Amino acid sequence: MADQIVIRVPKEIVVKVVDDVEVADPQVGQTGTFDDELFDESGKLIGTSHGSFRIEYVRPGDGGLLTYYTEDITLDDGTIHAEGWADFNDVRTSEWVHYPATGTGGRYAGLTGFRTWRMTGVRASAEARILLSD
Repeated sequence: MADQIVIRVPKEIVVKVVDDVEVADPQVGQTGTFDDELFDESGKLIGTSHGSFRIEYVRPGDGGLLTYYTEDITLDDGTIHAEGWADFNDVRTSEWVHYPATGTGGRYAGLTGFRTWRMTGVRASAEARILLSD
């Protein structure tokens, strides 16, 4: 049977964010970096995430603000790299966004899947899951 891992992160706290994004009126070309702490269901710190994003273009038809995210996640038992596209409008309105994730070390090495998350407080917190399998 395939190895399947679901990492639940009910609380992801933004420790530091540096950006030039006006959340009420985001624009193409705006960028940011972030450092987050990841907590499990019991409130235990299980890891960190460091990443960046850039609003790249407006999607024709619906006006979506296509933003490229990249992040490196360090957990007690391994590391994961995640990157991909998300609509910044979904991010700022607390919709779930998803992009590919790859295990890069430890228990997660060689596994692939998705990182899925939604903002619960702008520049403050999120709820997330990472789903990986071989």
